[in-house]
Amino acid sequence: MAFVPVLRDPVRRLKWANGLGSLALGATGNASEWGARGAVLAAATALLVMLPSPVFATAPAAAHRVLIGYPGGDDWEPSIASDLDGDVYVVWAHFGGVPGCSRCGTPAAMLELSRDGGQTFGAPRPLFPDSRAQVDLNVRVNSTGAVFVSYLFGLATVLQRSLDEGRTWSVPLALNHGLTGSTDKPGLVVHGSHVYVAFDIQGRPVMTASSDGGVTFQRVLLDPRPLRLGFSLNSGGTVSSNGTVYYAWNGVRGHGTLTPQTNYLTRSTDGGVHWTFLPVNRGLPSGPACPQSCGWDYLGPQMVAAVDRGGALELLFNAGTVNNGSPSIWFQRSTDMGQTFSAPRVVSTDGSSAWHVFPAMDAGARGEVFIAWMDNHTGNYNVWYRSSLDGGRSWSPEVRVSSLQGHFSYLNATGFTFPYGDYFILNANPNDVVHLAWGEGPNWTGPGNVFYARLPIQD
Repeated sequence: MAFVPVLRDPVRRLKWANGLGSLALGATGNASEWGARGAVLAAATALLVMLPSPVFATAPAAAHRVLIGYPGGDDWEPSIASDLDGDVYVVWAHFGGVPGCSRCGTPAAMLELSRDGGQTFGAPRPLFPDSRAQVDLNVRVNSTGAVFVSYLFGLATVLQRSLDEGRTWSVPLALNHGLTGSTDKPGLVVHGSHVYVAFDIQGRPVMTASSDGGVTFQRVLLDPRPLRLGFSLNSGGTVSSNGTVYYAWNGVRGHGTLTPQTNYLTRSTDGGVHWTFLPVNRGLPSGPACPQSCGWDYLGPQMVAAVDRGGALELLFNAGTVNNGSPSIWFQRSTDMGQTFSAPRVVSTDGSSAWHVFPAMDAGARGEVFIAWMDNHTGNYNVWYRSSLDGGRSWSPEVRVSSLQGHFSYLNATGFTFPYGDYFILNANPNDVVHLAWGEGPNWTGPGNVFYARLPIQD
């Protein structure tokens, strides 16, 4: 079966309705590492036919861009969450030592907090000063305002929580106690008092679930090998309004082996007691080789997921049509809880052979989808944003989020030289704002910087 991508027409009017969307994280490797990224799209034997790309007027760059972390950089892979009171939380890993913190190692888990909806941010501060490495951070906020962060802490995956809007934090709770081997790629999902953290141990998915607000956890170790889903790397999760939890996984043939690749979901409808495998696309081509000796599969396929308030499940991913080919950004949708999906359609509109990578997505009310990615079609990389009100049948024009602000050697009018970190995050808030946080730099090794931008939901 050949997948024929269709480029959508822009919607005429976008209006945010109700509800907190579901944050989706595309999580892959990191600068000291640490694994691979798995993937997405297309059929193993299919030749994908590209349709002519319509010409869209590119909207101006977002005006509100804020430096997160330190001007000197080495700030890596941010995650972002927000609440209805105007609190915006950005967490990331900082390499090279934290100024004024003799107990902090490298990398260190960091937090920066805004109380005015992202207009201004306070100073960066460590979440838990410790000499062990802390990286791959996720942050979520539940409906009561409790804040949760998960990350890699040495060889462990841990959870911290704050019940006072980020002022104080619990001691990190290790979720891999009793398991042998180092953990990787944590993904955090929160729904009321239910907290879920997924990660892998040597390529096998581990699902943990709490029903008491993150105080205690139950754990399930899954085995994807009978379904030939490969060495599995988590790329984040999402939850529906009825509590159904989904995690997106990128599966590769073996650690360090690029092809074939598979993307799949794990789903739980009973609070994390039982999980179902839902393969989506198998036999996927590897991405282009990184020009800067990055971690293996750095530019390879990656998938993220979100659920709108009508219960529809959306997937966004990057992939080419042949091994080492130029990746595009693809969108799929399911209205039956992931049992079947629509055919993948291209939603990156430039129609060039540029590299479109690192998808990010959130969802809102029924049919509302908000997406972003990075590509280099200008000659340098930029962050691009689109949105849909009708479940992806039509899309707004692309908005360039990244912009020429500040004096950084890797930045000019055409964009930044290279992504710093191999994922970034988009969070749509009911207060008519989309929050984004991303990393950019001169190359894979940096030092690079984290930036934040906010976009109004467009009329």
